[in-house]
Amino acid sequence: MAFFIMAMTINPGAKKQHSDLQAQVNKSFEYFKVHGAKVKEIFATLGRYDYLAVFEADDQTIAFKVASEINNKGILETETWPVVPLDDFTRLLPS
Repeated sequence: MAFFIMAMTINPGAKKQHSDLQAQVNKSFEYFKVHGAKVKEIFATLGRYDYLAVFEADDQTIAFKVASEINNKGILETETWPVVPLDDFTRLLPS
């Protein structure tokens, strides 16, 4: 399994179109489960992004599918980064 972080912002147009915005956001989050991604945690933030999801997926293709479907729903805009646990990363560095 590979680890990913997905940063999400609420689409400004969605704020105007949906009185049940949080319900629509939650429906967007269901795409993780649909594609077999395992969400470790979803955080709400007070910064540039509205939400950050930390998740595992079998491979990058699954992460792309999840991000694409969330974006296509039109509620959230995403940015996704593959990440490596720090211990694994330090083992990759030359001694």
